[in-house]
Amino acid sequence: MAPVLDTRSVSPADRRDYWSEGIAQHFFPMRVEAVGATSFEARLAGGDMGPVAVRSIQGLPHRVARTQQMIAAADPECILLYLLTKGSIFIEQDGRSCVLRPGAIAWQDTSRPSTFEGRDGFEVLVFSVPKWFIGSRADGIARRTATRIGGGEGRLTPLAAPFLASLARTVIEGEGLPSREAEGAAEMILPLLRSHDDEEGALESTPRSEMLLARMQRYVMEHLRDPELGPEQIARAHYVSTRYVHKLFAASGAGVSAWIREQRLEGAAGELRKSPETSIAAVAARWGYLNPASFSRAFREKHGCAPRDLR
Repeated sequence: MAPVLDTRSVSPADRRDYWSEGIAQHFFPMRVEAVGATSFEARLAGGDMGPVAVRSIQGLPHRVARTQQMIAAADPECILLYLLTKGSIFIEQDGRSCVLRPGAIAWQDTSRPSTFEGRDGFEVLVFSVPKWFIGSRADGIARRTATRIGGGEGRLTPLAAPFLASLARTVIEGEGLPSREAEGAAEMILPLLRSHDDEEGALESTPRSEMLLARMQRYVMEHLRDPELGPEQIARAHYVSTRYVHKLFAASGAGVSAWIREQRLEGAAGELRKSPETSIAAVAARWGYLNPASFSRAFREKHGCAPRDLR
């Protein structure tokens, strides 16, 4: 696969800004600094494996820092799992730090300040694993950041690094995997992370399905005004099947369409009370109802009165 970002495509004077902007789009905002190099050079390629983003980063020495202010501006709430394949990198977080050599693995939490420094002309594979996908043990895993495993240290099986490298090649160099296979492949990463939870053996107090449902519900609340919002859109956004979306919402006691309708009608009622000068049709459209008559019927069923009567 051709690089998604390649600093060689721009003039040397523009490379650091080009890389910073590109990394912000593919990961999140970071501060980039060159380290001991006369010119800045880096390349990024990647693809997605279900909910896990897989990236290959190559470059000359440079440092990337993530501050609390940057986290407040944008946080994907992920664990970044690193597998170094060439050179060396230094990572730091929460007072811990380590240097990775080829074959070694470590990770960082996107939700707390951190430093990443590539050295010696490096190449690293990065697996961005959402915390909701990890489940309730994500917090324990996050407390083991910037701790080296593998590459001759620790108890990580020697099979882990080749396994991760093979997964990355399939995603980055191949044509991608069907959605079901991609999610299955992503699942294979989880035992590696969970085996290094600092509360090993802890029971799953919150099933991952409940965490995923909560994330879907937050997504719905953020997109209520989109008339296209529905089970298919939710499924695409969370890399699962439409059937699984229906299954999760049904287990909570409400069908997905009914839950969306309930939230829209509550929002519309609140706006009707607060903004009497806004037309009912305009309120309906803002809450995803392009047909005013359909909105009025649904509103009456929910609130027992027509929208104009509520006013």
